[in-house]
Amino acid sequence: MKYNFILATLLTIVFYNSAFAQDTESTESAPPANSETSPSSQPAKKKQSDKLDLKKLEDKYWSAKDSDFTVVQNRAYTKEDRVFLSLSYGALLNDPYSIGRITGLNLGYYPSERFGFEYSQESFNMKDNTAVEFYFNQNGVIPDHNKVRSYRSLNFLFVPLYSKTSFMNRKILYFDMQFGFGLGQMTYTQQVRESAGGNQSKSGLGYNFDFTQNLFISKYLSFRLDLKNKWTPQEKLNYNSGASLGTSTTQDTSMLLGLNIFF
Repeated sequence: MKYNFILATLLTIVFYNSAFAQDTESTESAPPANSETSPSSQPAKKKQSDKLDLKKLEDKYWSAKDSDFTVVQNRAYTKEDRVFLSLSYGALLNDPYSIGRITGLNLGYYPSERFGFEYSQESFNMKDNTAVEFYFNQNGVIPDHNKVRSYRSLNFLFVPLYSKTSFMNRKILYFDMQFGFGLGQMTYTQQVRESAGGNQSKSGLGYNFDFTQNLFISKYLSFRLDLKNKWTPQEKLNYNSGASLGTSTTQDTSMLLGLNIFF
């Protein structure tokens, strides 16, 4: 009886220790209550996170403009609320009868980086080209044509393009491209033989559409390259008699290189 009691006690102790050990092992191997993944899924998750989501990156790149971000930030040289004065020099490109040079003077103001206003005055120093001189030497007359003398215009400026570029990996250059729309007055000379009354000066209203590229070299200076297009109705006269040949619209294209001074 005594031995049976001792044996039962020993069996009870062994069974209790075994159950306690199993409970402890299961508790240590189980994941925390707030864990969402098992140990076997953790390597898969890590592997998946290392993969670049190209679709997500592409969507972000082509997404709408963020309110706190602009394409090119931190302009080194600004035009907003500044007056400028420029002097230019160039040539008339498409006149079939004349050759010469153009001097341009511009005065303008930019109320913002995108918009501006400009007064422009161009003086033309034109003479007969070699083809006209040869024709005159052969025939004693010249083709019926006019020579442009001056053009004054008021222009509205729109600046949609601004860029930065690297020069030989040593210096950053800053560019603006602007479009000018204007109304102006063209003064021209009608070519007439001296015996028929001589050359006559006349003027007419026209309009112009210009392209200008600005290259900034400092806060106060920039180079400018202008491609100017003008359309004006001009009356032509017969060189021999001075009789009117009618009025037609003449298109003139000129290119000028100049310097802007900002105040």
